Amino acid sequence: MAIATLITWLFTASIGAYMLRTWITRGARPVQRGAGDGLPPLVVYGHPSLALTGLAVWISYVAAGWTALAWVAACLLMPAVGLGIAMVTLWTPYPVPAAGAAGLAVGGMLATPAEDALAGGLTDEILRRALTDDALAARLADEVLASVPAGPAAAATAPRAYLAPLIPAVHGAAALTTFLLALVTAVSAR
Repeated sequence: MAIATLITWLFTASIGAYMLRTWITRGARPVQRGAGDGLPPLVVYGHPSLALTGLAVWISYVAAGWTALAWVAACLLMPAVGLGIAMVTLWTPYPVPAAGAAGLAVGGMLATPAEDALAGGLTDEILRRALTDDALAARLADEVLASVPAGPAAAATAPRAYLAPLIPAVHGAAALTTFLLALVTAVSAR
């Protein structure tokens, strides 16, 4: 059981490292929640720090066989899982109601490509007004024609983009599996 826990822990850590690397390479930085949209650095860096510290303690348990080390590693996982749940909860996009009288929709991370394209601000009211005025209708037609690409249609968004939400879901499931295996191993250790 100790080796199975180690394997799931390493798998979970590798997915977490991939997500953290992707997040950092895209230029994201932790931001105080009150100052803007983001998470406090304590949450962003505390989660992997606790998990990696627990992993180091678990490796020590596997090497030495001391039951106390198994309990310390399992106890380090509890706040790591809690911070991970906090990160998912705060980062999950929620539907945003229409913005004021303009009725502009805001596309979220899980929005389909068509919703993201319409998020630019073309509302029914603007379209209705443009179609009743000849000059505005001509301008709208010119803008639509100008936005059409000259070459063949581009391929649809890569299927990989639609699978992106599965990465944190697999990470979370693996983390819970790791925690349960660590807890069962610590309880059964003598």
